[in-house]
Amino acid sequence: MSLPINDVPVYNIKLPSNGQSIRFRPFLVKEQKILLMALESEDDVEIGNALINILESCLIDKINVRKLPIFDFEYLYLQMRAKSVGEVIKLRLKCDDQKDKFVDYELNLDDIKLDKPITKENVIKFKDNYGIVLKYPTIKSFSKAGTITDINLSLIKDSIESIFQGDSVFDTADVTEKELDEYVDNLTQQQFNKIIEHINSMPRLSHTIKYNNPDTGKEFTLKLEGMKDFF
Repeated sequence: MSLPINDVPVYNIKLPSNGQSIRFRPFLVKEQKILLMALESEDDVEIGNALINILESCLIDKINVRKLPIFDFEYLYLQMRAKSVGEVIKLRLKCDDQKDKFVDYELNLDDIKLDKPITKENVIKFKDNYGIVLKYPTIKSFSKAGTITDINLSLIKDSIESIFQGDSVFDTADVTEKELDEYVDNLTQQQFNKIIEHINSMPRLSHTIKYNNPDTGKEFTLKLEGMKDFF
């Protein structure tokens, strides 16, 4: 006689970028093992790939999570984590003014929000009739870049959706990597900085914690930002 398969609940959320309704189930033990093994590796690419695989497994409504803006991906992961492990994360926070002094803090995942509004402005003009159209980086962009937190050249190239000059539009999906490398290498520093500023301005999951050393009364501030801070 076969063992019974455990029933799991189904939850519904709306993605921050477009309000799309998404159904998902919580992590199961098998997915939690995958995540723990990836975290133990301390390899950002392995962690990113594990998160992609876990989200794909837990989604009832199948969407391409690799193409979600990174803040949608982070939000979806955080909601899954809350429903799977619990809404509260117990932290031990260090008090830098006193050796070996820590305080306990309970972080409610429901308090974590996007730190700024989502903007639809994605065109950067270098001249009146010349510029680029950017897209928000995805988890795949960060994984290809070798990190899920830092901005580097690979992530910047992955954020360029198209290049326009006059009536001509060049979709980066239709050009070779060598051609895109050459294009980025020939940007001026001012043009390059505009791209970085746009990426830096994108919304991220963020929460600021304020806590006190009970012995000295000194207040500390800790900013948590992005998926990696909420594992």
